[in-house]
Amino acid sequence: MIRTKLWWGMAIIFVLSMAFHPTVSLISLMLLCFLALREYFSMLETRKQDRRIFIWAYLAIPLNFFWIYIGWYGMFIVFIPIYVFLFLPLVRIFRNGSAGFLKSVSMTQWGLMLLVFGISHLALFAMMPEITRHDVRIAEQYGALMVLYLVPLTQANDVIHLLVSKKFGKKKVLASANPDLTWEGFIAGIAGTVLLSVIIAPYITPMSLSFSIFSGLLIAVTGFFGTVVMAVLKRNFFLKETVNGRVIESKTINKVDSLTYTAPVFFHMVYYYIF
Repeated sequence: MIRTKLWWGMAIIFVLSMAFHPTVSLISLMLLCFLALREYFSMLETRKQDRRIFIWAYLAIPLNFFWIYIGWYGMFIVFIPIYVFLFLPLVRIFRNGSAGFLKSVSMTQWGLMLLVFGISHLALFAMMPEITRHDVRIAEQYGALMVLYLVPLTQANDVIHLLVSKKFGKKKVLASANPDLTWEGFIAGIAGTVLLSVIIAPYITPMSLSFSIFSGLLIAVTGFFGTVVMAVLKRNFFLKETVNGRVIESKTINKVDSLTYTAPVFFHMVYYYIF
């Protein structure tokens, strides 16, 4: 129940930020990425020598959002996957040597890709008129509204999947990754997300009926992938579940885990076919 409240609380924050100004939503998302990455780093099994590379990772966040702010889509799309990817290993080598190199660099890059690069695709919707490939009028009318379509559907899919799994679920989808998710919840999540997409899409998107059905299906499936990938990372990728005997609760990451997949995949689909 607490997690469900957090999901909808985040959706309300997105709605309020989008209602004011694109810069407000940009800053809100930048802060969200920072909090998620900080929580991710706090859960890692690290050494003192790894802190410097974490600082450079934090510095990449405002630069990443600056490219969005000025509408430089080309730089945004390559900045973290290519330039930061190539730069971080150099920081680690020249300052801390080779001990633990692969572990610290790969952990940092995984965090940046999922929790910064993936989620920051949401900010691109607000800047759609500056980066559109087709019709500026459609981009101005519907670009920012796509966030109000994507986020509630992503959260609804998570809620439906989890609630149905808890009440009616019997067959686990991936028990080793997340034992709380079942096939019953997965199917219910898809059905509910597609239905909500068909209902919501005519009001805030230029989607046709068939496109809204496909979008709902895509959001449900990719949201599930995001959830299980983050679950596996928390269990296996050098993440610790306790600190000094105290269980760590990943509040921010739990709220955005599915968005790490739905945001980039949905953005590139509508950017190619609509905007």
